[in-house]
Amino acid sequence: MVDKIDTIITNALAVDISKLNKNLIITMINQIKKSIDKNKEVILQANKIDQKNNNGFIIEFDIIDRIFSNLEKENIFYGDVIVFQKDDEKKLIYGSEIMDKGVVVVINDGNPYVLLEMSIRNLMVGNRMIYTTNGYMYGTNRLIIEIIQSVLEKNNFSPYLVQVIELENYDQLLSNYANINLVVTIGDRILQNSILKISRCKTISSGYENFDLYIEDDTHMDFLNKIIETNLNIQLYINRNIELDYPEAMIVEDVDEAIAQINYNGSQYSSAIFTTSTDNASKFIKEVRSNLVTVNTSPTIERILDIKQNDLATMKTIIYPLTWESNKETLSVSLND
Repeated sequence: MVDKIDTIITNALAVDISKLNKNLIITMINQIKKSIDKNKEVILQANKIDQKNNNGFIIEFDIIDRIFSNLEKENIFYGDVIVFQKDDEKKLIYGSEIMDKGVVVVINDGNPYVLLEMSIRNLMVGNRMIYTTNGYMYGTNRLIIEIIQSVLEKNNFSPYLVQVIELENYDQLLSNYANINLVVTIGDRILQNSILKISRCKTISSGYENFDLYIEDDTHMDFLNKIIETNLNIQLYINRNIELDYPEAMIVEDVDEAIAQINYNGSQYSSAIFTTSTDNASKFIKEVRSNLVTVNTSPTIERILDIKQNDLATMKTIIYPLTWESNKETLSVSLND
């Protein structure tokens, strides 16, 4: 395994990104989207096999479409220069040049939405990405990575810009901290904390696709059962006054204990309360620490990765003169402003 990790890191470091530019990146993203659409049935077949092996959830192509739709709104691309100030008095232009971070390790259990979005986001800023998985949703992920790598090769680009490795022990990979520029951990609180403890690199974390759900009464059980049966990463907290047969659930005394447990153990990504008490709903909204809070609505309703594009790029501050002399000629600086 150590030799395999060394090979993957060596391959990532060898990728030449000098040819990358905004137009090429957008072209490749569009090709990835078209290839996924073209291979939809094959992906669904692989996904059914994952589900049959109790190794995945049902892939939803509307979420994949939403990922691409959100990416279309981004305007942070490798090599671009963004002008943010002109100082006519000093005859200077201030701006930022968007540069890559380098080698980015994304640690996740194998969620294909994470693989897809993080691959494209890192492509946009020129990063070499190493995605780790524990084998979860193997078939679905394998097809997605093959599609991305085939598009890279079609455009005469190294497929090693995006690589996947199966790991159970992250220490072996993270011990190569001298060659890793950023670690992104996306998962539940246990995974986040475990990586934050051992990572010697800059590390950012997210609880994306991990949900906390507190059930206070059994009024909405038909709807709740449908949510639970999705096989998504949902941690249940159940009020001890209702009898529900969910062995994995945590039994809590009241809304106060539910809030305390979610704030301590939860992913801090998306939390929901199902209750007929407006007072408890208001308390839950006010005190639970999650990016998204819902009442009597599925916590999975809004599934958007909360890693910002700025976090994946290096923003190099640059200062240009409005004009300068070269070979005794006065030249004007032309920047997109």
